Amino acid sequence: MTTEYEAKAFSGGDQDSTELDKMKKALEHYRVILVPLNKFIEWDQSYYPAILVGVTTLIFSIVWYLEPSVLTTACILGLIFCIVDFAMPTISPQLEKTNEWTERKSVQYEQICIRLCNAKRHISNTIKYLADLKTNKPNAYLILTVTTFGMLAWFGCLIDNLLLVYIIVVAAVLVPGLRKHGIMQKVVATVKDKIASARGGNQAAKSAGRAKVN
Repeated sequence: MTTEYEAKAFSGGDQDSTELDKMKKALEHYRVILVPLNKFIEWDQSYYPAILVGVTTLIFSIVWYLEPSVLTTACILGLIFCIVDFAMPTISPQLEKTNEWTERKSVQYEQICIRLCNAKRHISNTIKYLADLKTNKPNAYLILTVTTFGMLAWFGCLIDNLLLVYIIVVAAVLVPGLRKHGIMQKVVATVKDKIASARGGNQAAKSAGRAKVN
């Protein structure tokens, strides 16, 4: 089901409806695959996270064993994408014949498209924010970008590149399930409470110190 956060982000106005219709039309040939895949990503069964991590680990183990170059890896991914993109318009109708497309699947497909629209909007808003920050506060933009890229570069030197990509991919495939089951929200709320408590403690300590001075 669509989370409360997604419902707020996607208000359902005319612009949202147009954007959603475009997304649904663009992914129409992939819907017969996206709906079953969504069940795994959202952890409809308790063992689905283990399958996701296991498949991801297997793929990265093969890459680690074969040690292909960056160019070879990019070309293989490009070949897979082109073949799937070319074959799906032909395969999709046949798959829909064997697996009847129901109203429930249509609702699930729409929810998938809503999440993708939200993700697209978050990326667009982030780019817009950075562009505005660069225009209005160039010094803050410079500090933010230099600090961020510097820390990422330092972090990349500490961890093997393949391992780093593996961690990022595993986190990415687990995020939808963590959000749907409220785990991520609980973690974020806990972190916010800890930060608020720490700030409150620091303010109390400062107030006590000032009282003693007075």
